[in-house]
Amino acid sequence: MSQSRRLIALSILVAAVPFAFALIRAARTGNDLRYFWVALASLLGALATIAVGRAHANTPIAFVALSGGVFVIATLVAVLAAALMGTILGLGIIVVAAAFGFCFAVCALLHMLARPASL
Repeated sequence: MSQSRRLIALSILVAAVPFAFALIRAARTGNDLRYFWVALASLLGALATIAVGRAHANTPIAFVALSGGVFVIATLVAVLAAALMGTILGLGIIVVAAAFGFCFAVCALLHMLARPASL
């Protein structure tokens, strides 16, 4: 397996972590699917950020900068999604949103490192 394929596989695995966490949360509570929506919103924020910044990311430093942007936007969108579902802003949702944003930022970085020529 080539290095590029390993990085892409790892990026997919990292991106699945928020959804796995949401699945565990739903299984433990029996009916709480809010984390699925938060994870999906965070993913969409990450994808939008990558779509906007992809054209300008052509060096490793730009990859890291874009990943930082993905972290910020994915985290903010996750907090917004939670707030729209009625969650009271507190440390818990900020930690969850930041963890989801971090997963998607790492995913974006790994994916960009795997395919630098396609950017």
